[in-house]
Amino acid sequence: MSDISEHDVITPKIQWYPGHIAKYERRLNDLLKLVDVVVEVLDARLPLASVNRRLEHTIRNKPTLIILNKSDLADPVQNKRWQKLLTTENQRAMLYDAKGAQGKSQLVQNILALGESAMQKLIARGRKRRPIRVLVAGMPNVGKSTLINSIVGRKKTKTGHRAGVTRDTQWIRIHPEVELMDSPGVIPPQLEAQEAGALLATVSSIGDAAFDEEEIARFLLETIDPLYPKSLRPYFKLDEGQPVTLETIAQARHYKLGGDQPDLLRTAQAVLSEFRHARPGRITLEHAPERPATPEQSPTPEAADAPPQSK
Repeated sequence: MSDISEHDVITPKIQWYPGHIAKYERRLNDLLKLVDVVVEVLDARLPLASVNRRLEHTIRNKPTLIILNKSDLADPVQNKRWQKLLTTENQRAMLYDAKGAQGKSQLVQNILALGESAMQKLIARGRKRRPIRVLVAGMPNVGKSTLINSIVGRKKTKTGHRAGVTRDTQWIRIHPEVELMDSPGVIPPQLEAQEAGALLATVSSIGDAAFDEEEIARFLLETIDPLYPKSLRPYFKLDEGQPVTLETIAQARHYKLGGDQPDLLRTAQAVLSEFRHARPGRITLEHAPERPATPEQSPTPEAADAPPQSK
């Protein structure tokens, strides 16, 4: 085994792939033939990890609206950078807070604009105009169902904090000229990078049974600290220069087991929960490269392969 520096981030292993998602992925190509626009919902805190690369070549054949959801929990500076980077000629990107229903009107207007070309082609073929049909796609628990509920104004889809709540497809009219097809979150049958899986675990996009909470909490702390060096120590009441670890946080909070041992599981659960609710601050785990997007740039993760930039 090679030596590991104390500054290296050890990536936990993730095991996942629910069967209902495998079935849906096989149907995706057929479903895409029914729609005019794809709404791809990403988690604004990790815009690259929450993209399904297996679907990129298929989805990108359609005009696409990228929703950077949960933007109220993410770093405002990074929100703007990612929105700019992900906006291209055939794709728009917008920030959204599904729980607060911020941006509903803008979302509908973007869909109408992206779908107009398909409507004009219908009319040119002598067919009547119909509502623009939209597929909502995204990883589990990025907030797809909450987004639909927020723009419909009442509960039409099941929601939950666990990955995999939505199990099948349904059409929902959200505007006189727009119909949405809700769908299960789509995840790859195997992870191309374990780091992406670990990042998804930090925001509950993977079921709890697929990972070790202590490992993921350690990974989260080691990821945040270099990006936001002035954030974690004050929040957890650690001394300047003190390492940000589960052990030091347990000590500061007096989380103990019998024999004066630190309660690391309780600490890990607290760290994950508090991050997910943005209590240490609005944090983005993947920072955008500081360069403008151009119409020629690919909107896929490959377009953002430059090293992350700290604030």
